[in-house]
Amino acid sequence: MSDTMSTTQPKASFKEYQSFHRFLLVDEVDGVKVITLRRPEALNAISDEINNEILSVLKENADNPAVKGFVITGYGTRAFSAGADIGKFPQTLGNKAAAAKYAKDCAEVQLFMDQMEKPVAAAVNGMALGGVLEIAIRCHGIVATKNASFQFPEITLGILPGIGGCIVPYRKWPQGAKLFHEMICLAKPINAKEALEIGMVNKLADSIPEMIQEAVKEVINLKGKIKRVPDGKVAIPEMVIPEPPMAGKQLLSREAVAITVKTIKEGAAAETFAQALERGYQGNAEIACTDAAKEGITAFLEKRRPEFKK
Repeated sequence: MSDTMSTTQPKASFKEYQSFHRFLLVDEVDGVKVITLRRPEALNAISDEINNEILSVLKENADNPAVKGFVITGYGTRAFSAGADIGKFPQTLGNKAAAAKYAKDCAEVQLFMDQMEKPVAAAVNGMALGGVLEIAIRCHGIVATKNASFQFPEITLGILPGIGGCIVPYRKWPQGAKLFHEMICLAKPINAKEALEIGMVNKLADSIPEMIQEAVKEVINLKGKIKRVPDGKVAIPEMVIPEPPMAGKQLLSREAVAITVKTIKEGAAAETFAQALERGYQGNAEIACTDAAKEGITAFLEKRRPEFKK
């Protein structure tokens, strides 16, 4: 064998060469791992694969004494993330057990963060939608740029935020409950200032570099002071849903809104956080079996506006 041939042969197994982050950048700032969602062609929308990549970075460094904590942010200036890909959700339509299991499978990053000893801060640079907002609200702190916005658009597809979105906001920031009703049941977006006023965001920054600096500071300040999502029942104000329910100019499904309202109320009434999360998964399962979800997901895949009949 020639010297050239010997130097071009693989030195490790094929599996090892396949082991790299395809959609994340991982940097280090002052001992804090900065995880950047990098999928610019889709405004950093996440998939099951990206979820797994985030989880792997957290697990790899959770017990490393040199790592103080983590920041999760998005690539570019427009979006933290445009939400989660539909993924396997269409395959769960009409199947409660499959829909509940898929919601739990998608919640692995959040469940891991819940029990971490090292802090995780979200650095929201632009829009944070849907499934990725469900990651951001589970972080131990949120820093944002002044142009950031937050939205749960799921109800416009006849579904609900089933990975904690109907549960977590009311337990972490009960003072924002009325706003959360509108966000979850009517897809109302809120801006960075509104999020700051209800305590959902800890700090606003003028630029991306300042946001990262503030997020790193947030992680360092949270050492030993992580606030866990509390157990116990949560008192929430009455929900006032307009008739007909609308998100801007889009007519919503009364059926989907009713299930979402029920999920929020039952989650708030749960004795423990774990029971409340389970109620959220079951809400996802229930709504996956509705005509609203079938029409909403079909319309999304066909790139048209859904037409809800009930």
